[in-house]
Amino acid sequence: MEKTWSHDFYRETDPVKRQQILKAHAGEEEAWAEEYRNRLWTARYGKYRLQKDEFVKCLMELKYLAEGSTLDLGGDRRRMGARILSALCLAEAMQSEECYQQILLEELYNVFLKFIQISRGGRGFTSLVFGMGQLSEEGIAKKIAEQISAIAFQAPRLLRMEKEFSLLQEAALRAYRQEYPNREHFLNK
Repeated sequence: MEKTWSHDFYRETDPVKRQQILKAHAGEEEAWAEEYRNRLWTARYGKYRLQKDEFVKCLMELKYLAEGSTLDLGGDRRRMGARILSALCLAEAMQSEECYQQILLEELYNVFLKFIQISRGGRGFTSLVFGMGQLSEEGIAKKIAEQISAIAFQAPRLLRMEKEFSLLQEAALRAYRQEYPNREHFLNK
C-alpha cells in the first residue's frame, strides 16, 4: 500500500507540524475533502491561531462523565454528552456520507494518539505511589486502557449514546491496537 501525505498527517501529533503538512498539500485532493479537513481543523484547534486542542478536552470531559455519579438529575449529563457529540463533529458525521465519516475517523484516531502520548509523558501518570518508582510498560498499557475504556465505552454507555459515539469507539480501538499490540484484552468494552 502506498503511503500518502494523509498517512503522515494523521500519525503526527504535533499541531504545528500537522498544520505544515496540511498547508503543503493544499489543493492536492478533491475540494469537498479539503474543505471538510479544514472544518475539522478549525473545530479542533481554532480558526486563526493554534489554541488548546478541543477534541482532547472532549475526551477529558467524557472521562469525567464516566467517573462521576450515575445519577443524571435534570439531564445535565445528557446535555453535556450532546455538546461533546457536537464538538467532536460526531452528530454531523452521522448524517454524512461514508467518505466524511472516514475523514472524521482518521482525525479521532489522531486525537487518541495524542491522548496516549500525553498520558505516557506525564510523570504523575507513570509513577507509582507519591512519585516513587515508575510503572512498567505493561502497567502503563493497563492504565491507558482503563482511561480509554472510560472515555470510549463507559461514558457512551452511561449516556445511552453508544451508536452516536461508535466512530469514537472505533478510533480508540485502532489507536490502542497500534500503540499496544496484543494488549487489547486490557480494554473494558
